Amino acid sequence: MAANILNLGQSALSAAQLGIATTGQNIANASTPGYSREVLIQSSAPSQLIGGVYLGLGVNANQVQRQYDQYIAQQVNSATTSKAQADSYLSQISGLNNIVADPTAGFTPTLQKFFTSIQNLAASPNGTAGAAARQAALSSAQSLVGTINGLQNQVSQISTDVNGQIASTVTTINAYATQLAQLNDSIGKAQSTSNSSLPNDLLDQRDYLVTQLSKLTSVSVVGEGSQYNVFIGNGQPLVLGNQTNALQVVQSPTDPTRNEVAYQVKGKVIQIAENGLPGGTLGGLMDFRANMLTATQNSIGRVAVSIASAINQQQALGQDLNGATGTNLFSINSVVSTASGFNTGNAQINATITNVSALTTSDYSLQFSGGKYSVTRLSDGATTTPVANLPINFDGVSFQLSSTPVGAAPASGDQFLIRPTAAAAASISVAISDPNKLAVATPFSTSAPSTNTGNGAITAGVINSPVASGSTSINGSIGPVTVDASYNSSSLAGVVSLTFASPANTISGFPAGANVAVTVGGVTTNYPSTAPLSTTIPYTSGATISFNGMSFSIKDNGTAPANGDTFKLGSTIPVATAKLTFNSATNTLSGFPTLPVPANVTVTNGATSTTYPGGTAVPYIAGASYSYNGVTFNLSGTPANGDVFNVGPNTTGTGDNRNALLMQKIQTQNGLAGGTTTIQGAFAQFVSLVGNKTNEVKATSASETSILKSATDTQQSISGVNLDEEASNLLKYQQSYQAAGKLMQIAGQLFATLLAIGQ
Repeated sequence: MAANILNLGQSALSAAQLGIATTGQNIANASTPGYSREVLIQSSAPSQLIGGVYLGLGVNANQVQRQYDQYIAQQVNSATTSKAQADSYLSQISGLNNIVADPTAGFTPTLQKFFTSIQNLAASPNGTAGAAARQAALSSAQSLVGTINGLQNQVSQISTDVNGQIASTVTTINAYATQLAQLNDSIGKAQSTSNSSLPNDLLDQRDYLVTQLSKLTSVSVVGEGSQYNVFIGNGQPLVLGNQTNALQVVQSPTDPTRNEVAYQVKGKVIQIAENGLPGGTLGGLMDFRANMLTATQNSIGRVAVSIASAINQQQALGQDLNGATGTNLFSINSVVSTASGFNTGNAQINATITNVSALTTSDYSLQFSGGKYSVTRLSDGATTTPVANLPINFDGVSFQLSSTPVGAAPASGDQFLIRPTAAAAASISVAISDPNKLAVATPFSTSAPSTNTGNGAITAGVINSPVASGSTSINGSIGPVTVDASYNSSSLAGVVSLTFASPANTISGFPAGANVAVTVGGVTTNYPSTAPLSTTIPYTSGATISFNGMSFSIKDNGTAPANGDTFKLGSTIPVATAKLTFNSATNTLSGFPTLPVPANVTVTNGATSTTYPGGTAVPYIAGASYSYNGVTFNLSGTPANGDVFNVGPNTTGTGDNRNALLMQKIQTQNGLAGGTTTIQGAFAQFVSLVGNKTNEVKATSASETSILKSATDTQQSISGVNLDEEASNLLKYQQSYQAAGKLMQIAGQLFATLLAIGQ
């Protein structure tokens, strides 16, 4: 019996000692990150039948168990991932918001100052005040360019920082992966030699690393025996047992300025899609870059393109102080087009902006597959219908094959990244340094001589197109020519004569290499051509014909033009001299010019427009506008027979501010977003977008912080160390230890008594 009591005391003493050690371990690691509270698991030793009575044999200390709930841990990791993504995004967009929303030194006040300088120039076009106003306008243009360049430089620095952070994050992910694989190996070995006892410290370290990894990217863990298989993002394996599949940072095959993430399989580098690694710091960086940073660069670039295009086009319709046609005020780089590094063909894409109003803030991908081309808007995935031939016109951009190298062609599967406005803000500059080259005047003038006996009047008029059009065809006429942002006056060297052929019913004579688009009923058909060849198109009355940035229509009066009829295009400037003479008997005007082309005259009265072939008399309608060869003016009053109206070049332009007034109007013209907003309005919309997104991400971050705290509190209620509780446990085990010792002392005394009896 004494021996049994001694064994009972010994087991109780051992259990109390383990309890004290376990409690001490908890107290020592109360502030250790990732530590899970440990509990001594005890059970009563099996009873033994002694003298007809079952007597207990003490206590078994089965194991030291860590308090850990894998499901709650998953909730913590998921919340950690979401919060880290929101915080990463917020960190980046907050800096961006500070850059674009500066109310005093930002883009908006600088743009306002530029147009104010144009307004001042229009008020004082010549003389001493005019010279000062010209210099002020040029200086304001320089300031505007500097502001746009500065905005782009700051955004580019953010882009560089994002690249660096992506590389740093990938390095950390790989380091965690290596440590996890090593822990998997150590845990496996420990469990194989410990008779199923668990190495709690190693398990804690592994789970803590998983949580740390969750801060960087989305993590999912699949247990396999004692091992963790760790997957990130949308299922990319990172750790399989004691093996790692390290990530790599590579340059984008279509944009060398962007870091992308990839992995290697059988010696081949596989790039992970930008949205393939959601969550965590890495997901936040990728999300910010794809959905905000790219849009920011393109938004600033779109504004730069809009300003440069509108001002340059108006400059080209004006006359400077030297009497010359206006030249570009701004210089700006063309569309950026990059072939993928994985392409097997040797083609390049030459994309040009044709309609600034239709521009978006997106980048585009052009694919060639199955013998057909298609273009995808990357911001929302919208894709054009595949076609066999380029060009494709989409969102104000014309996508076409480059003429160099000669004979180059894409291979199936080739892709190209096209960024219409990405380089604009960084490249925009002021192209002239001489203030006298500001085209303030309009290069044509009108007058009604004092010798006229009637009261007919003619307005000063405007030039509304740099391209003149005309024909002497009896049945057919060519309408006014509109030009888009891709028009270059050098593409119209001399006069272009388009010839109608019958009975083939075709039009030929387009410049060599010009790609011609014909639009009928909203459907556009392309007729490509490669120099030195030129294309021939079918004739459809009223169809819109476009090439080299020019668009016009040729229509007939119900009878097709005659075989050999020609329709001519030429430069509007210099404006041909014309003396328009009124014939009261026929109520017509004659004398419209035949140079540079036989002028087809379009008369617009209210909502009705009628075009008259060149060389014919044109009806006089008081109050109507008359357009020919790119110029437009209004006639009013009642002229007398023989009265004339003179139209011709503006010989000096002194005191003429008509073109400056038209430049000033650009500020209030709805020239962006499909003609729904001004330049300033488009930038304000973008600033509002950034501000709203910043507030949205702030709210998301606050919400995710609350969710993470709740999950962490729940986890800590299970796994965390409570020092008050541990102090209580320590006292309990101390008392148990003392009681067990007393029990053993009594057993010893009993043994001594028995021995004394035996003596």
